[in-house]
This record gives sequence, structure tokens and C-alpha cells, in this order.
Amino acid sequence: MKQAFGRLLVGLATALVLCSPAAAQWVFPPGSSLDVPAGGQTDLGCSALDMQGTLNLNGGTVTVDTDATFSSGSNVTGSNGVISVGGNLISGGNINTGNNTVVLRDGCDPGNTSQISGNFVFQNLTLSSTTGRTFVLPAGTNITVLGTLTVQGAPGQNVQLVSSNGTTAVVNLGPNATVVRNFATVTGTVQLGALPNLAAIPTLSEYGLMLLSLLIGMAMFWKRRDIAAPSRRIS
Repeated sequence: MKQAFGRLLVGLATALVLCSPAAAQWVFPPGSSLDVPAGGQTDLGCSALDMQGTLNLNGGTVTVDTDATFSSGSNVTGSNGVISVGGNLISGGNINTGNNTVVLRDGCDPGNTSQISGNFVFQNLTLSSTTGRTFVLPAGTNITVLGTLTVQGAPGQNVQLVSSNGTTAVVNLGPNATVVRNFATVTGTVQLGALPNLAAIPTLSEYGLMLLSLLIGMAMFWKRRDIAAPSRRIS
């Protein structure tokens, strides 16, 4: 416990040193960590999170009311925790958020749009808004949800799911994943789940096609022969 608390203090101290008022962000450099204890909550307010080290969630919640960026060398460890983001969620590499829940929601940023950029694997992902927020998803197959994908709006304030560039944005779903949608509008450029595969049409090899052609030719030859042969009368 003392060791974990010490790492938390070191990480926070490092973040404070690197976080200038003008930058308005919490920076955790490589080798540092932000430890959130079970049942605890770390609220960064309207300062952005720049995670280059390790975010260790032990059943706690880290709240960022604006953008959260995870660099290519960062890690998310622990389980049953929550990463709550009120702005954009950005990845500089392939980020697996582990057995935790990531929530994108209304926050401090002006406007009513949140964007996911980069490659993420989520256990649970919630896109939630009471103001009709638009969530922009990366085109391609960069997002995977293994557990539950929740898209939650409010009466008269549907959340919108759109693609980042107009081509299809796919949210890959794990084999046991579920989707919960309430007051949500999913545009035609967003696909929840893998695109359907067209059934393959069986084809013959080159030799198979030659044999089939030969059989068809023989059948036509015998048919013509039967038609041309005079009928025999039995007396």
C-alpha cells in the first residue's frame, strides 16, 4: 500500500512539474505512473491528460473533462476501473485498455463533438451524452469492443455516430460482445460489428473445367446422334 501510494505521489509530482498553467495538461512521462486505488477517484478537471507512462486502475475512476492522449509507449493496467473522458480520446499506438470501462461523454470543451483517433481495444466502451453530441469514429477497423458497447443519448437529443472521413468506420465486436443503443443515430458510414462476408462461390480448377466441358460436349454429341438416327420399325 505504501509503495503504491509512493508511486502515486511520484507520478503526480512529475506531472505537476511538467504541467505548466499555459499547457493546462497533466503529463505522465515514460517510467511514471498514475495509480488509482480501488473505489477511489482521480479528477483532473478541465486539464488534458497526456499519458506516456502507466495508468494503473485498481477498480477506481480517473476523470478527464477534456482530451485524453495515450502515447505508443503507455500502458493501462488493473481491472474494473473507469476512464471517463469529456473530450477527444487519442492514441499514438495500439492501446489496450484492459478489463476496464472507457466512457466518452459531455465535458469542458466548447462545441458538441468528440473524436476517437488511433487504435484501441476496449473491454467496455460507453458513448454517452444528454446534449446530442456527435462522436466521430476513425474510418477503418481501428476500434474493438470485447464486452459491451453502449451508445446512450437522451429524449430528443440523440447522439450521433459518424465516420471521420466519410468512408466506413467499423467498430469490431468480440464474439461475446453486446450492443446497447438508446436515443442513438448511427449513420450509414458507421458499421457496428464486422462487415458481412459475401459467400464464396465454389469454382473448379483448370482441369476440372476442361473435364466438365468434355462431358457437356459428349452429352450434346449423343443427343444429336439419337435425333439424327432413323427410327426402326418392328414388324
